[in-house]
Amino acid sequence: MEIYPYYIGYIVILLASSVVGFLLLIRIWGLRSIPGTYGLLLAVGCATQWSLAYIMEILSTNLAQKIVWAKVQYFGISYAAVGMFVFAMHYSGKGGWLTRTRTWVLAFSAGSFVLLAITNEWHHLIWSTIQLTNGLPFGPLALGHEPFFYFLVIFQYLLVAAITILFFQTATRSQNLYQSQSRTMLMGMAFPWAANFMYITGLNPFPSLDLTPIALSLANLFLSFSFLRYRFMDLKPIALDSVFNAMQDGVVVLDGKERIVDINPVATFIFQDTGAMLGRDIKSLLPDWEEWQTVNPPGEINREFSVELAGDTLTFKMRTTSVFDHQGKRNGRILLISDITEQQQAQEQLTEASRLKSQLLANLGHDLRSPLGAIIGYAEMLKDGSFGPMSEQQVKASSEILDGANQLLSFINNLVGQAQIETGKIILREYPFDVGEVIGPLLSTLNFHAQKKGLMLVEYIDPALPQKLIGDQFWLRQIVMNLVHNSVKFTEKGSVTVRFIRCETALWAIQVIDTGIGIPPEAQKRVFEAFAQVNSPENSKQGGFGLGLSIVAKLTSIMNGNIDLESEAGKGCTFTVTLPLKEV
Repeated sequence: MEIYPYYIGYIVILLASSVVGFLLLIRIWGLRSIPGTYGLLLAVGCATQWSLAYIMEILSTNLAQKIVWAKVQYFGISYAAVGMFVFAMHYSGKGGWLTRTRTWVLAFSAGSFVLLAITNEWHHLIWSTIQLTNGLPFGPLALGHEPFFYFLVIFQYLLVAAITILFFQTATRSQNLYQSQSRTMLMGMAFPWAANFMYITGLNPFPSLDLTPIALSLANLFLSFSFLRYRFMDLKPIALDSVFNAMQDGVVVLDGKERIVDINPVATFIFQDTGAMLGRDIKSLLPDWEEWQTVNPPGEINREFSVELAGDTLTFKMRTTSVFDHQGKRNGRILLISDITEQQQAQEQLTEASRLKSQLLANLGHDLRSPLGAIIGYAEMLKDGSFGPMSEQQVKASSEILDGANQLLSFINNLVGQAQIETGKIILREYPFDVGEVIGPLLSTLNFHAQKKGLMLVEYIDPALPQKLIGDQFWLRQIVMNLVHNSVKFTEKGSVTVRFIRCETALWAIQVIDTGIGIPPEAQKRVFEAFAQVNSPENSKQGGFGLGLSIVAKLTSIMNGNIDLESEAGKGCTFTVTLPLKEV
């Protein structure tokens, strides 16, 4: 009976490992949402189940009961290494390899050994002989193993070897905290290897007892210690895998031969392919891939493509990023696929809204020009005395009507011009014209507006400039009108000068110089933007839409010219529109 304390001591050790296993299961259960946690739960649970069933095998005094408990152990024996393998794959960032098919293959392989153990009496493929150790009812069974038992051993060895390699790779490639964590897990894997070594070589100090459940419990303790000590956010591979799967954009990872090595759920949904995607060529999902590469072989691909999903056409934008090895050689790509359907629809709506706005402005301008033409015509007739002699006050009143109507017409022309520019409907009609004719029809309106403020309006035509040029007289007048009107508007005293000069052999210029408030350097770029105005007390007193200079800049660009501004705050402005010189 001196053998009893020998078994009781081992039972105490198994019971202690089972208690630790239960505590770990409770603690790890709270983290089950983390990828890979279910694998660790399975490993710890199987080691605990194995230990408890082994205790019952030792304690039972009936041979039939001992056989039942020996069969029960085979669930833990078969699935413990599978659980550790699942955890290691997710921890090392290779969780994408565990497809549904491969997971089922692992589960079925382990389950087949459980089924063979349960039905051993029919075929004896696991055990050939079953006896009591030393002929004593208290203690473990002495079993004679058959070939399928060794198949199970090989299956477990392969999994444990893969687990050890995964932890070794992570420990050597990771840094700082992750390296320390991986090394702790790698140390835990030494226990199953040591137990198996003693079992195979016969160096087991306790020949009648199987030390494997204790070894697995110690390995799981090391894995769980690292997992719980550093928590999820410190587990870099698991965190990366979670982020990868939780991204709202589709992500596809390609190897150097452009085969799919990983793909997240969103990308799987986008391509709606029910087959196994891992290992497939990307061209099977994107038929235009070769054409895209031909267009830009050395660089990254940036393309849009459409997919029919649930009866709707969705548009996606795909961008690639190359992955390089330590030698700087590209050995893969990452495809980021974003759904831009809503953005595209919003852009189309904005384009349509802009078109409707431009059309509204054009129609509004047309409808307002007709009555304004009548007002301006009758005001000019009253001012000229076409309806009989008028008093000085009546002449002044008609002049005010004429000036207000002309200013309103200028605003309308700017709105219509902006609408035409936005829709690309400006067409230059270039004919020969006299330079003096550009400002001639505008003088009465501009002079009246300048004289009201006590300003002098000066016109100068360079003698070196040909009398006849070729251009669009209508839009040239718009340029002069906007520049002069802007200068008069922001000049309180002094003068406004309009100059038509020859710059070079092939260039001529319209130059407007004023003695007004000037424009500070930081605001000079913004004055040529549509609806932009300089924030200043003087500017706030003036009206307008901020379109005049913007239209001048765009018309100048359409005419293949340039506009320059020279100004200082309080020292006036000089606007110079330089245009190609086209002689008759």
